Amino acid sequence: MLSTIDTSVRYFCEEILGLAINRGNLHPQEFFGASIPLSYNDTEAHYYLFFEPNVLDAFGEVLLGESLLDEACRDDLCKEVANQIIGHAKVALETNQPDDIFRLGTPEFLGQISSPSPLKLEGFLLYELESGSFLVGKGI
Repeated sequence: MLSTIDTSVRYFCEEILGLAINRGNLHPQEFFGASIPLSYNDTEAHYYLFFEPNVLDAFGEVLLGESLLDEACRDDLCKEVANQIIGHAKVALETNQPDDIFRLGTPEFLGQISSPSPLKLEGFLLYELESGSFLVGKGI
């Protein structure tokens, strides 16, 4: 599943936004978070996306034409990015596994969070943009 999400992250950042992305090795220290459920047949998993403020600002520059976002805009953008990335992964999974049923839930804004996160993740991917880092992980 994480390989499909990795493909979705790369598609969103590189193809849609035109931003260079690399695998990261530094956990974000201050970030905005969102969660979104994805069900596979009858099993629901929650995916968590944590973005440094500068990353959301870079996304906002491309998508909204604004580079310094207030918290309300970061809230909306955080949820929309979660929806785009995990939604793209859902479509890819449906294409590769047409006999299985996948359902995407509604993204939830988790607010501004400081590290360490109280959430336990089964697995995660770290990314770096020129402006900062972000993490996508599957909750336990």
